[in-house]
Parts: sequence; structure tokens; C-alpha cells
Amino acid sequence: MGKMMILTFKDSEEALLRRLIDSLGALEYQQVELPMEPLLKIGTLSLHPLESRIEQGGTSYTLGRQQFQILYLLARNPGRTFQKSQIYSMVWEGAEPIQVNETIRYHISELRKTLLELTGKACIETVWGVGYRFVE
Repeated sequence: MGKMMILTFKDSEEALLRRLIDSLGALEYQQVELPMEPLLKIGTLSLHPLESRIEQGGTSYTLGRQQFQILYLLARNPGRTFQKSQIYSMVWEGAEPIQVNETIRYHISELRKTLLELTGKACIETVWGVGYRFVE
């Protein structure tokens, strides 16, 4: 069985991606783009990625970029558990890892407060010793 590697690149890094693909030579690869949808609905909760905004029942909150991206990542994959290091690398894209556990714990805590106020439930569950997952 083959191995899978997932890489993310910004549009401005297209040349870097091309060089990487060229260096792989004869290796088989598949390029898949996963753009953010204009709107993600989970039950009555709506996530608006282009505005970093969440909404339910006419009430909306605008989140910071990192908090919104964490929520969007978890909400697009309900029930899937993500490790803190996975969340950090996906949201902070290539940034030097600094206090990963504390950073993710802080943002999850703030997201839970906002979601609890907006929906009446925290929506993000801790999977002890593993990470976090979104629950509807």
C-alpha cells in the first residue's frame, strides 16, 4: 500500500509547488484543491468563511481568523478527532510552532464560550489524550 502526503500551498506559492512536483519525477501524485465553501450549515448554525462569521437565529458573531479556521476545520469534519498539533499546522500554515498546546487550548476555550452563548451548547468536545472534535 502506498503512502499519502497532504501539502497545502497558497496561490502565491505556485512556483514552489511546481518545483516540488518536478522533483518527484516519476512518482505518482494527485493534486486536489479543497476550497472553502461560501457557506457551511450544520443544523441551524451557519458558518460564513469569507467573513469569518458564525450565525444562528439572526444572531451572528465575527471571529478572528484563527478561531474561525479552527471552527471551520472541526465543523467540516463532525465526529473526526484532530490532534492539537494537526489543528495548529492546518490553521497556522507553516508558522513556527510556539506553545501549540496552550495556543489551541485557549482558542478552543474561547470558541466554546461563543458557541455556548450562540447555540446553547459548546459543540466542541475534548477527546482526552487525543484532541478535539465537533459534535452536533
